Amino acid sequence: MAFAGRFGGWARGLVGVGLLGALALSGLATRRALPPTMGADSPMLSTLLVALGGSRGIIAEVLWWRIGDLQRQNRYAELVPLTDLLVTLEPSSPDVWAYNAWNLAYNISVMHQDPEERWRWVRRGIDLLARGLRHAPTSQTLLRQMGWIFEDKLGGDLDTAAAYYRAHLGELGVPEDAEAFARHVGFRPDWSLPRTHALYWYVRSGHSLDTLRALTMLLRQTGDAALIPFFAATARAALPDLAPRQVEQQRAFIRSLLKAFPGQPDLEALLKEPLP
Repeated sequence: MAFAGRFGGWARGLVGVGLLGALALSGLATRRALPPTMGADSPMLSTLLVALGGSRGIIAEVLWWRIGDLQRQNRYAELVPLTDLLVTLEPSSPDVWAYNAWNLAYNISVMHQDPEERWRWVRRGIDLLARGLRHAPTSQTLLRQMGWIFEDKLGGDLDTAAAYYRAHLGELGVPEDAEAFARHVGFRPDWSLPRTHALYWYVRSGHSLDTLRALTMLLRQTGDAALIPFFAATARAALPDLAPRQVEQQRAFIRSLLKAFPGQPDLEALLKEPLP
């Protein structure tokens, strides 16, 4: 009986590996290849994965292999159902969420010419990171990647559809703790700006260099003197971690701010401090 029990568990694992492995190797073209009741968040699939037990790791390895193969072939659309399965298999792994979100927001979005279609994929990437953060709310990987999507994909101009993204930024709403964030930074954030969203995620990550970069860009973009006290506090924390050339660039920027906004004691104090 003990042998039968072990054999039964092994057999169930083999069946599971065969089932999901076949799915991984099949080269599915789109998310629609999964029946609606077997999506990555479906109860049916969740029950199946629980039953697989230790075989989950083997299945994940098969999926990673297939995803890497598709990535090398630039067959990005086929990654969607497979990476959805990886998210289900390994929900506590930030790398799985980050990898999938990056493919959606960057690799798959640029395969489409229509800005509306591109925006749909970028939003999917953002939504996926938000889901990942519900599993790992303090993950530096996920927090910083979320900030980078807002800073680079929406706030920059390398993507030809960036202006369309910015025009539809309001669809994303504002963070639930927007009021607490405003009290923390000491100014009223303008949530119509992608870089404000980037700043929010960088502040949540606690990464001072990312926060300083986002604040610098916001100040250049808006010229809002209300940002200066928080900028000065962030710069004071980040300067020791900057390279000498970056320190000089920041000090030059601080001097330009003082010309535009003379008599700012926080900025004057920064310039008087010795170089780190």
